[in-house]
Amino acid sequence: MIAGLLDDQMEVRFSPPNPSLVADYGNGLEPQQKEAYYHLSQGSEILPWILLTTVDVADPDSAKPFVENLERYGLLPDPVHPDNLPVGLTVSSNPFTFGMDFVGITCSACHVGELRHGGKAVRVDGAPNMFNMQLFYSQAVDAVMATANDRRKLWHALKRLGRRDYKRYGIAAPLVRPATLVYYGANALLHRDRLDARLELIAVIRAAKEQRDPEHPTSGFGRLDAFDGTRNFMFTRLRKEDASGGFEVNKANMVKLDAAVKFPPLWSRKDSPLDPAAANGGQPQQYPAVLGFKDYDWVEWTMNTNTVMERNITETLGAGATVILDPARSSSLFESSIPIENMHQLEWLAYDIDPPQWPTEVFGEIKTDLAAAGQTIFQDRCAGCHEYGADQRTESGLIRLRGMRPDTVGTDPTVALRISCPVPDTGALPISSRSYSAEESEFLKACVGVKAGAAFEGSPFAGTVQAAVDGIKQKAYAVAGIDDAQRRVMEDLDRRGKVIWRDTLLDTKAPYGPYAARPLHGIWAAAPFLHNGSVPTLYHLLLPPEQRPKQFALGEREYDPTKLGFAVTTSCSQQDCLVDTTRTGDGNGGHLWATDLTEADRMALLEYLKTY
Repeated sequence: MIAGLLDDQMEVRFSPPNPSLVADYGNGLEPQQKEAYYHLSQGSEILPWILLTTVDVADPDSAKPFVENLERYGLLPDPVHPDNLPVGLTVSSNPFTFGMDFVGITCSACHVGELRHGGKAVRVDGAPNMFNMQLFYSQAVDAVMATANDRRKLWHALKRLGRRDYKRYGIAAPLVRPATLVYYGANALLHRDRLDARLELIAVIRAAKEQRDPEHPTSGFGRLDAFDGTRNFMFTRLRKEDASGGFEVNKANMVKLDAAVKFPPLWSRKDSPLDPAAANGGQPQQYPAVLGFKDYDWVEWTMNTNTVMERNITETLGAGATVILDPARSSSLFESSIPIENMHQLEWLAYDIDPPQWPTEVFGEIKTDLAAAGQTIFQDRCAGCHEYGADQRTESGLIRLRGMRPDTVGTDPTVALRISCPVPDTGALPISSRSYSAEESEFLKACVGVKAGAAFEGSPFAGTVQAAVDGIKQKAYAVAGIDDAQRRVMEDLDRRGKVIWRDTLLDTKAPYGPYAARPLHGIWAAAPFLHNGSVPTLYHLLLPPEQRPKQFALGEREYDPTKLGFAVTTSCSQQDCLVDTTRTGDGNGGHLWATDLTEADRMALLEYLKTY
């Protein structure tokens, strides 16, 4: 994405995407909406933008700017941004950046995809992207640290900075830059609690890097151990009041990242086949005929909460948002970098994304006769789980998702198990412990401090995350001046009611388990498949598990329009690009429905899914 070194001044510049490659037909968002969805800050800014655009890569033998070719992390160029800032990157300031512009990520980094075939491509808003967030942040931090420890790299960075300042400030540059640095430093010292929170975040990132297992990459391209990452970012900072004011990473709460999930598609079907009057005695329903994630009764892969706003707060915390969790800072406790109004705007922008239509100019024409035969198969073998009529709505209009337990659906249980692990040390948070039975301890035997077969007392994850996130949310509302009426709208409380977090796998009152059978509109654009992205194509998902690929690479974008998913290859040169289904968390078993189809019926079903 960066042209590279232009001259002996080591200047860098963003280069535009190849206009002949992308066929962006759009699927719901208007140009102004796209700009916001692509670049509106969610408060996850983690490094100064001026640093990131001046430093080299960490490799001691390379002088390439770090920001050259950000596509190596799966970031897509934005064809209309004036500075060609990649889709999903934000450059913004907030109270925790002390007036400086920092770089962060926003929703579209993970939820705008691009599929390529035959030298053409289609960009799909809301589709899973092949972004490797963990690698991007890790190597960005490495690049900054390498610059501080390498004189040659430091000289390169200073040279680029001086060149940029001279263009901006002219001969006054030698005076302006020191003055701005003094201003930033003074601002940081005036807000020591915010500075400490940012330094704590850096300490947590370093601790997470140290415990990372290079033999078991836990995210990679298009996948992320999202909830455990958020858990580490929040709970390793929990502590009791400390009169000394010191901070150490609470490693008792550090968990291994081995429960990756794929980035889900974000779109809603507005031309729902539901008859809005059918379930109401011929009278119009009081809810819109929309079929999509906006209307799910439970959210997250494990259906562990009903609150969209708090789900989004946990996401941006995992993406690098800064928060004060020191109980000694009573006046600023739970203050964060999260712009709560932006979070609401980003959520509602996603509601305007439609399921994509099959792009015949890129992937070829649909065989209508074959698709018609496939529709019959779909209704017979798939619709019973994946279609939702008016009778599957709650009184307020939410879709009652059909959830299954891991032992029923047969898919990898790791994420459902990990999300139920109790929190060893809840710090100063007012958390009520609960009793775990011996049977539950068998489920949770991989959790820190749990002994299989022995009953115990512990702090439930659901209760801990609810207490922490509610505190952060309430503080964000207060800072933004959001009143109760606005909050009801922002959290959709009239439909969703009381905020609930639950350890789904252990919730004996629930009639179903954590893994939902979601609607399948636009499913052809949502590879890879299963909640953990362990199956590369829909074709392979319709095969018995023993016939599915045991290893395949993610990170490339070549699409297979016959099998509906990514072209299967085990060849990859990038770090963390190989999915090994024999590893914990990456299992590709289960979902045995329709795996007994004949080859002809399988291909007919796939043809129909192109139209769905």
